[in-house]
Amino acid sequence: AGFVRAPSLPCVQRPLIPQQEQVPVPVYHPTPSQTRLATQLTEEEQIRIAQRIGLIQHLPKGVYDPGRDGSEKKIRECVICMMDFVYGDPIRFLPCMHIYHLDCIDDWLMRSFTCPSCMEPVDAALLSSYETN
Repeated sequence: AGFVRAPSLPCVQRPLIPQQEQVPVPVYHPTPSQTRLATQLTEEEQIRIAQRIGLIQHLPKGVYDPGRDGSEKKIRECVICMMDFVYGDPIRFLPCMHIYHLDCIDDWLMRSFTCPSCMEPVDAALLSSYETN
C-alpha cells in the first residue's frame, strides 16, 4: 500500500497575470509650461486642485436636448473639442450660460477658470447664484 507517483506533465506556459493593475497617475499642468505627476505636487497645489474640483462640481450639468425645432438657434457644437452635440450627451452649464461637453469643460476648468467662449471668469461668487437650497 504505497503511493504511486503520477506521471509528470510538461510545463505549460501561462500568461503572466499582473498582481495589481497599473493605474496611471494623473498629470496636472500647474502652469502652461509645467507638467507634473500628481505625486510630485506640493501640498498647496494639491489643496488648490481639490478646491477647484469642488467648485467645478457645483456647476450645473444636464444632457443635451436640441428640442423639437431643428432650426432654432441653439448651440450645436462644443467649442473645446469642435464636435457636434448629440442628443443625450452629458453637458455642463457655465454661469454665462455657455454649454460644453462635461468632460471637455471639466478638463478646461482645471487649467483655466474662465469660459472658453467669452472669457467670463467662473468663480465662487458666480457659482453661488446656482445654489438651490
